[in-house]
Amino acid sequence: MIDLRNQAAVVGIGYVPFGKRGQYAEKGHLRLVVEAITAACADAGISPKDVDGYSSYYTPIDPPDLFEAFGGERLRYASQTWGGGGASMCGAFSNAAMAVATGQADYVVVHKVMTMETGARYGQAFGQLGQGVPAVGGPMQFSVPYGLQSPGQMFALAARRHMHRFGTTTEQFAHVTMHARAMAANNPEARFRTPITVEDHHESQMIADPLRLFDFCMETDYGCAVVITSAERAQDCPHPPAYIAAAGLGAPYRFGNALMSFYNQPDDDFASSGQRAIAAELFRLSGLSLADMDVAMVYDHFTAMVIMSLEDFGFCPKGEGGPYVADGNLGLDGPLPVNPHGGNLAEAYTHGMSHVNEAVRQIRGTAINQIPDATNVLVVGGAGPAPSSGMILTGER
Repeated sequence: MIDLRNQAAVVGIGYVPFGKRGQYAEKGHLRLVVEAITAACADAGISPKDVDGYSSYYTPIDPPDLFEAFGGERLRYASQTWGGGGASMCGAFSNAAMAVATGQADYVVVHKVMTMETGARYGQAFGQLGQGVPAVGGPMQFSVPYGLQSPGQMFALAARRHMHRFGTTTEQFAHVTMHARAMAANNPEARFRTPITVEDHHESQMIADPLRLFDFCMETDYGCAVVITSAERAQDCPHPPAYIAAAGLGAPYRFGNALMSFYNQPDDDFASSGQRAIAAELFRLSGLSLADMDVAMVYDHFTAMVIMSLEDFGFCPKGEGGPYVADGNLGLDGPLPVNPHGGNLAEAYTHGMSHVNEAVRQIRGTAINQIPDATNVLVVGGAGPAPSSGMILTGER
């Protein structure tokens, strides 16, 4: 990670209304991204033609397509980070921050899009020989043929290991989802606003033991975009800037493909989110600590992984994440509120972009569940294949 403390800022956010799986299949990825970028630029007070850089993570959209769509004057920067789902999300923000802070671009857009047609679901099996799906290669050829056919099954193994080592329970998993639903209840953008109980959680369908339906995020069609510029240019934008105090990606020794393949992983890393090294770097580079944070956006694709991310970032000691969430510490009156928008589990699964949107709204003071005087916001990327990522946004330069 590079020390870019407060040299760049998020000045615009935009997205299309979150849709259920397949809702935007006919629109396609490019149109969804174009709509999101148009909205983000309007929010930033600039024209899409002013954008001269694009940064993304794990995306199907190439920069030349966007440059042509908007008729930009000059393309000066383009980058993409790799990693499953939203694991490397904050790395795209780190790249954008480096570009504008070093003068390689004036305005860089970070974008992410997904549509879920019946045959292109990100929760489906990775390989089904004989059904028109290519054979799986690389490291996953040693796990997929033996039953690890989907992300849920793979994360379930880490969840079970955490339960075995630390006594974590499925009731504690339920409290993560219950909190998400409670936060989403008054969020008009959220897809799942109905509160649930522990009993509701336990009665939901078992998907990958010990993970049930309510332990999974939903499949969502979406398009999201964020405008980043230098701290100096940010002063001319209409909204209070959300400065990037630190952002980056990484992984611990031997984490590799992480939950997608289990060989060579130490036990402490296996039953974790793999984010301890990222947390240490973020706090070092920003000069801030967890105690300085006012609110946190923790990637919540699976309830068990929220517990492990909380442990890795120091919300509680290792192995105590389950009791931490069951005691109500995620709530608005907790020591550090988590995902007041409802997160991936209740608002929408946007591979982390809605978490960034909420972080910016909290700093602007415009969030639905606003944390009073929120200044410093922690954003945690997805637990998954290396690299994972994190970011700290702040309202103070």
